[in-house]
Amino acid sequence: MTKNSQPPIECGYCHRTFQRRRPNGRIPKYCSARCRSASYRGRNAPSPRHDYDADVERLSRALLGKTQALHHAATHRTVDLPLDVVERCVALRRELEDFTVVAVCQARGDGATVPQLAKIMYIAPSTVRANFTAEKADKALAGRAARGPARPPCRPAALQGDSRPTGIKKKRVLLPGDPGYALSRALSHLRRGKPDLTVQEIATWSAVSPSYVYRILSGERAPTWEVTRAFACACDADPDDLVFLWNQARGITLAPMDIPTYGQAVRTLQAALRGLCLAASAPDAAALAQRASASLTQRTAEALLAPDPPPPHALRWPVVNALTTALGGDTHAIEQLHRRIDELTTHTALPAEGFG
Repeated sequence: MTKNSQPPIECGYCHRTFQRRRPNGRIPKYCSARCRSASYRGRNAPSPRHDYDADVERLSRALLGKTQALHHAATHRTVDLPLDVVERCVALRRELEDFTVVAVCQARGDGATVPQLAKIMYIAPSTVRANFTAEKADKALAGRAARGPARPPCRPAALQGDSRPTGIKKKRVLLPGDPGYALSRALSHLRRGKPDLTVQEIATWSAVSPSYVYRILSGERAPTWEVTRAFACACDADPDDLVFLWNQARGITLAPMDIPTYGQAVRTLQAALRGLCLAASAPDAAALAQRASASLTQRTAEALLAPDPPPPHALRWPVVNALTTALGGDTHAIEQLHRRIDELTTHTALPAEGFG
């Protein structure tokens, strides 16, 4: 090789080698303008379809849980934990960053182009190509799997004021978004509604110890259905209103065949909404209508939460969705119950008396 000769360069598109035409300046990446244009078109084209649908759904649920936890921490501030809200903001930001990377990859797999994504994200197309790739999404998902489930923040050592050995594991307290949180809140509300009923009496009704009742109310223990039903009966409440919350705490999903009739599907949906109402400390219908969208009125909220069957217009999904959101419930789980009503509506004949 002579002094002025240049080593061959591999084209970034067709991978053929070529000689550099100019001895000075930037080293070319492509052998011709055609290869450069083809490479740019490929970079702007939608990415190959990756199955990120389940990941997006799972991350959205985690994001919702952390948002609810942040709201709870902001509205129930603890002076001894001055960094609690800030720590939850940082955790929420990291959750949102992971979610954004995976959501962008899902959008590219569905046909979105880089210029379209750059326009709605207010960033340069080169930033989209560099920071929102399938490799980045897989790395974020792998990092989340390595971190494991989130844990609530611990009280700072300087503020604990106790002398427990460091090897003793602290009890985990349920937070908004945890599976058993709504059930614990509902049982606590029933207990507060009966100030004359002692914990000892509830324990006698439920055939458990008083200390176990305290653990149920604090969320440290997940009660069996027998204990949950006895607890509700002791507080003069309907145990059916706690079925949905108990299933959520246990990770149980009703199959469509478990609800065979239209009337049973409506009663199951109403009981689930009443359970969410108990978990939200039973706000009145007027307050729910104010915090919900225009689809929900005070009258429809009262009809859905009443023991009697509601009118058909109150069972429309926008109305049920607005009430579920106002109660802070899981709209996805309620939608599964509402979908069963729609399925049975198409197969249920109207009774003869309905025609006069």
